[in-house]
Amino acid sequence: MFDIVHEIHKNKSRTNYHSLVVSKQKWKNFSFIHATDLHVAERNDKIYNIIKKWTRLFSGEYFHAFLKEHEEELEQEGEIPREPSLVDHILKPLKKRFINPNNQLRRFIKIINKETLQNKIDFVVITGDIIDFSILSKIPKEIRIFDYEHSNWKVFKEIILNLPQKKRKGMGRGEELLCPIFTITGNHDFRPFHYDMRWAGLYRKLGLNAAEALALNDKLIALPISAIIKSKRSLRAYWLEINPTMDFHFKLGNSNFIFLNTGADSFKNLRDLLMGHPSLTGLKNIQIDYLENLINNKIKLEENIFLFLHAPVINPKARISMMKRIKQKFGKKVLTKIEEFRESIQKKLGKKTSKSRIDKKFNVRYGTISSNWEKLVEFCRSYGTLTLTGHTHALKEFRLGDPEGSKSKVFNNPPFSLKKVENPAAIYYDSYSEIFTSAKDIKEFGPFVVQTPALGLGGYKNPKQTGAYREIKIKNGKLSSFKVKYLHR
Repeated sequence: MFDIVHEIHKNKSRTNYHSLVVSKQKWKNFSFIHATDLHVAERNDKIYNIIKKWTRLFSGEYFHAFLKEHEEELEQEGEIPREPSLVDHILKPLKKRFINPNNQLRRFIKIINKETLQNKIDFVVITGDIIDFSILSKIPKEIRIFDYEHSNWKVFKEIILNLPQKKRKGMGRGEELLCPIFTITGNHDFRPFHYDMRWAGLYRKLGLNAAEALALNDKLIALPISAIIKSKRSLRAYWLEINPTMDFHFKLGNSNFIFLNTGADSFKNLRDLLMGHPSLTGLKNIQIDYLENLINNKIKLEENIFLFLHAPVINPKARISMMKRIKQKFGKKVLTKIEEFRESIQKKLGKKTSKSRIDKKFNVRYGTISSNWEKLVEFCRSYGTLTLTGHTHALKEFRLGDPEGSKSKVFNNPPFSLKKVENPAAIYYDSYSEIFTSAKDIKEFGPFVVQTPALGLGGYKNPKQTGAYREIKIKNGKLSSFKVKYLHR
C-alpha cells in the first residue's frame, strides 16, 4: 500500500493514506473480513482512569453518601444499593471486566495484520457505527464544531494508522493496519454528541455497573435529548479524511461489492429508538435506481454480489406477538421463540420446509429501515449472494427463498403506521454459516442475509458477545465460507 502526497505549496501538503494498492491477486481465491459497530470514541480511553480514581474514594462516609444520593436511580437500573454486592463488584479488578471499544479495534488490527502478512486476508470492510458520536465529549462549547481536529473521526484514523495519541492507563498498544479498508456509515456516525452511559444499558456492555455509570456521568455530563440528535454535519470529517463517497461499487474478478448508506436514526418508530433498537431512515429512490443500473449495465449473470449495509434487512423480534401467544390459553400449542423456528430443528421434527418460514409468524421488519424495505428484500433475494449488515450487535443469519405465491404481510413502522406491506421473500432462520461450509451448498441454498455481532460492544441481550467479526472466503470464484470469529476465543 502507498500514500499519495499532494504538495499544496512550499510549507503545506495533504496526504491520502493507503490510497494506492498494488497486488498480484487474481481475485479468484481470496478472503476478506467483515467487521461492524466499532463505536470508537476518545471517551472510551478515559473511562478506565475515571473509574479507578472514583474507586479509591469509594469508602467510608463517601460510600454511604453516594448510595443515599443515588438510591432512586440505582433502583431504576435494577441495582438495589446494598453495600456488600456493590463493594464485591467494585473490588473485582476493572481490567478483567472493562471493555474498551478502542482497544477492541487495536486488538483486531493486530490479528488482521498477522493474517495479512501470511497472505490469508486481502482487505477489511466496516459497515457503520465506526464512531460512537462525532464531537469529542469534553471540549469547550465555543469550539464544538464539526471539524476533524475536534472529532472522534480523528481518533479512528489515528488508531488505523497507529499515529501518536495521548497515552492513558487502560489503553492498549496499537499497530498500523496493513491491508486496505472500505467503510460505510451507520446511525451513530450521524450523531453529534455523547450520551448518558445508562441509556439503553450501555454501561453493562462496557462491563460496568450502574453506580460506576453514575460516577462517569458526573464527569461526562450528557443531556437526554442530545443522544438522539442527528446531523449530516457529523460526517464532514468522514468525507474529508476517511471516505468521500456514501454509496459505491467495485469489482474484483467475478465478485461485485456494493456499499449503501442506510441513513441516520428514524423517528417513525420512537419506541424502538428510545429502547435502544432504532430503525434507520433507509434507502432513497436514487439508491434503488443505482442498484437497478448496476444490475442492468455493470453486473453479469452468475457473478457474485456482496451487498454491505449498516441496517439489517431482516430482523425479527425474539418472540412472536402477544396476540399469537394468547392462542395458547385455548389449548393450542404455539411456538413463540425465534430459536424454536430454526430450520434444522423443524427438519428433525419432520416438518415441511414451508412450516419453517419465520415471516409467517414474526414481524421481520423490527428495527430495520423505514423506506424501500420491500425493494431491498427483493434485490437480496433475486440477485444477492451474501448481504452483510450490523447495527443489532447480534448474530443472526437468514436465507431467502421464493414465496411461491404465498407472500406474507408485515407491519410498516408500527406503532405510527399499521399499514401492512408485502414481503417478497420466504424467510428462514438458522446458523447457516456453520451448516453450509462448501461452495456447492451455499450456492444451492442461498442467498443469505446475515448480521455480524459488534466488534466494539456486546449485544443488547448478550453483553458478553463482543469482539466479533466475520471471515468470508471465495474459492475458485465461488463463496465457500462466511463464518464468525471472536477476538477473545
